[in-house]
Amino acid sequence: MIEVNSSIVRTKRCAKAFQQMFWAFIFFIDFRLGFGNIHMDILPDFIGWIVMASALTTIRDLSSTVSALRQFAYLLIVISLFDIVEFRIPIMQSANFTASISPIFFISIILAILEIVFIWKLCGLIMAMANAVGSRTIWRQANFRRKLYIAFYLSAFIVVLMLFAFPAFILPVIMVGLPLAVVVFALMMVLMRSTANMCRAAAEY
Repeated sequence: MIEVNSSIVRTKRCAKAFQQMFWAFIFFIDFRLGFGNIHMDILPDFIGWIVMASALTTIRDLSSTVSALRQFAYLLIVISLFDIVEFRIPIMQSANFTASISPIFFISIILAILEIVFIWKLCGLIMAMANAVGSRTIWRQANFRRKLYIAFYLSAFIVVLMLFAFPAFILPVIMVGLPLAVVVFALMMVLMRSTANMCRAAAEY
């Protein structure tokens, strides 16, 4: 059970912190452009983690969980630096299709695991904050969002493994997966803004 300082929840400082987190999620969408076997993330994750760490620092007295989240954010800043530029190695080629793998594939897996843990803890913190001010709506949203986030990442991991056996399906997977990723991250952004509004309303009350 996460304990929070309810007096901090009821501040505009807390509202501002979650508004910052709203912008951080924009950088977590993996959108890459490249030429040949070199692709670059044009929305680098490390910027989002810097914003996230900065926001958490402003509410470090909210809960002991915030300290743990800050440590995760700092770690993710460092690891995500290795994921900015991706070099892909062709492993299968036909007349119309080339399948490739990135040498940093395992780093991407580590990043995904750490992100899942971070989001689970962050949503748990929001649920505790919602309990502190009596907002069942935000509690339900946070509970649903963290389950959806994990389900999406686990599904994406399974699909990526399946593509090694059926690489020809990569194009339809991208066409379906990218919009789904945008929806998932958009829902997380909405949660951050809703939490900010909750804190702001509690502060005014």
